[in-house]
Amino acid sequence: MTAPDDPKQRVPWRKRAVRIALEIGLVAAVYFGVSAWQGRKLLGSSEPAPAFTLRNLEGKPVSLAELRGKRVLLHFWATWCGVCRQEHGALNAVQAGLGPDEVLLSVVADSEDPEAIRRYATEAGIRYPVLLADAAVVRSYRVGAFPTNYFVSKDGQITGHTVGMSTRLGMNARLGCAR
Repeated sequence: MTAPDDPKQRVPWRKRAVRIALEIGLVAAVYFGVSAWQGRKLLGSSEPAPAFTLRNLEGKPVSLAELRGKRVLLHFWATWCGVCRQEHGALNAVQAGLGPDEVLLSVVADSEDPEAIRRYATEAGIRYPVLLADAAVVRSYRVGAFPTNYFVSKDGQITGHTVGMSTRLGMNARLGCAR
């Protein structure tokens, strides 16, 4: 029986490095493939963001047109979505770090009962704006899965989108690129 330190049993460093690189490449390919598949029906970059006016939790109307001149992260979510629940902390952090020319708007899709949404937002510790969606807005943005993020430039053009879990770093980076 040979000892574990036997040079005959050790895998050469280069072989290990190649194997690790291939595994990382495979994981990245799967991630980007799934991301592309999930976003295949969403609005594309350089398309104008569909106009809307929705009410916030205080009942005040908020219009996307009023935000012209600012970069906007438009976050579609639902209270029943487990992944969405995991993102509340990241979105609170994004909200806290926004510059004067940046806005985070979250659009909750299950807004049949505004009072229930208000209670949920309080219990979840949400500190960013929540707008109550209507079916027409969700359809116009082609949202089919939650969470879905759109990044809108200062001139109202979509610069990108994501579907699924996003990190604070990822959201901030994409919002920063929405120029």
